[in-house]
Amino acid sequence: MNDADQKRKRMKRTIAITCTALIIGAILLLALPINLPLPFRLALAFLDLVAAAVVWLSARQNLKN
Repeated sequence: MNDADQKRKRMKRTIAITCTALIIGAILLLALPINLPLPFRLALAFLDLVAAAVVWLSARQNLKN
């Protein structure tokens, strides 16, 4: 493999880890008994999911062949 392929593969792995972490964080915000008001917890979880979608979409556009 050349350097460009390795860089692309590493970027894909980093994006997958980042999106997974954001999604797991959103689920944990909703599932764990945290002393936050429910609307605030829902808003934070929603923002995590939106951030995961933005990261995934921007990486998808950036990694197009």
